Amino acid sequence: MEVRDPYQAPAAVLTATPSAPVVPGVIEEEWVHPELFAPSTGKLVVMSLTSLGLYVLYWFYRNWRAIADQEGTAIWPFWRAVFAPLWGFSCFAQLNRYASGRRRQLAFPPVVLALVYLLINAVANWSVLFPRDFGRNLWVLGLFTFLPLLPMNSLMRGYQQSLRMDMRRQDRLTVWHVLVIVFGGLFVGLALLGALLR
Repeated sequence: MEVRDPYQAPAAVLTATPSAPVVPGVIEEEWVHPELFAPSTGKLVVMSLTSLGLYVLYWFYRNWRAIADQEGTAIWPFWRAVFAPLWGFSCFAQLNRYASGRRRQLAFPPVVLALVYLLINAVANWSVLFPRDFGRNLWVLGLFTFLPLLPMNSLMRGYQQSLRMDMRRQDRLTVWHVLVIVFGGLFVGLALLGALLR
C-alpha cells in the first residue's frame, strides 16, 4: 500500500502546446503603422493654391509630427516645417521608408522631389533679385510648391488605404477650409490679374 504525504503540493499536469519556432538572434517587434497626413489630391492642390503655399507647410508639419510620434524622437515639427526647403530631403526619405512597402513604390526618388521643392522655393523667393523684366512675375512659381508633394502624397494615400485606415477625416472640408478657399482664391485671382495687366 502506497503512503501519500498530505503536505506535498499537488502535481500539475503539463501539456505540450505548439509554439512558433525560436530563431536565435531575431527579436520580433510589433510595428505600429504611423498615421501620415495625406489629404485627397484635390484638397491638397486647392488648399495650397488658395493659401499661398501655407497649406504645404501645414502638410510638412503634420507629417513631421507623425514621424516624431513614430520614432519617439524629440524633434520640433513646427521648425522643420518652417524650414521645409532644407528639411524636405529628410522628410521625403522618411515618408518613403514608411510607405514604400506593400508593393507600392514612389515614381521618383525622394531626393529628386526634395530638390524640385527646394528649387521652386528658391526661384520664387529670390525672384526680387533677378533683373526686373525677367524676375517680375516669378513669384507665381511659389504657388506651385505643392507639385513635388503630389507623388509622395499619392504613395502615402495608397499605403494607408491598403491598411484600411479611415481617410475621411483628412479629406473633409471644414468651415475654415471653405473660408480659405473663398477669400484666398479671390486674393490669388486678383494678384494674378494684376500681374497680367502690368
